[in-house]
Amino acid sequence: MAAGKNTTRGAGRQEAAAEGVLLSVQVGAVKRHVMPENARVDFHHPFWSSGIFKQPVTGPVEVSPRGVAGDAQADLENHGGPDNVVLAYDADHYPAWRGELGMPALRFGAFGENFTVRGFSDETVCIGDVWQIGEELVMQVSQPRQPCYKLARRLQQAHIVKRVHETNRGGWYLRVITAGKAEAGMRIVRSKRMHPEWTVARALAVMYGRRVEVEAARALAGVQVLSARWKQHLLDDE
Repeated sequence: MAAGKNTTRGAGRQEAAAEGVLLSVQVGAVKRHVMPENARVDFHHPFWSSGIFKQPVTGPVEVSPRGVAGDAQADLENHGGPDNVVLAYDADHYPAWRGELGMPALRFGAFGENFTVRGFSDETVCIGDVWQIGEELVMQVSQPRQPCYKLARRLQQAHIVKRVHETNRGGWYLRVITAGKAEAGMRIVRSKRMHPEWTVARALAVMYGRRVEVEAARALAGVQVLSARWKQHLLDDE
């Protein structure tokens, strides 16, 4: 799809329902892995470290600006930090992935997300949206997610990163405004919408097309609540 068309993707669906549900919470410690020779999906070194193998949490888990209790990231230059505390993912993407990948047992958390949610999607969530989760936790959408090669290794699917981009099923990150506990089954209420023009889908399209659509990239970089990491990347090529 041409860059000019990409930038409007998802822009017409921002008036979606303002409520949803937290279906599942996952965390993962950083562990060292090795890719078997018969399952290689890239030419990187076979030994790698990651926290992408998330496991579901039973009961409430503490979420603060420091992170989700029990969760960690190996590459702190590109992941984690105060703008990227939680990765959220639309549960409704899973049926399509199970069929497309031939993995009927694919479970929530397989895409490395902390929160698997229903009622929100990449084409309806906007940068700056504020979420009230349960009674205490307040979070804000900070940027779209761009998966790296580790997702391909996690799922042993060589082309999954490309497919995530093509299908617009990447997910999004949130920062913490007010710390609190998160638990599967909690209600999510979108309490504030600051930038209805900047859906996660549109922001992602602008990032990928930033060398061509320079003005759009500058406009996105000017969104105050966008993550610092994304602001830097958007302006790196100027």
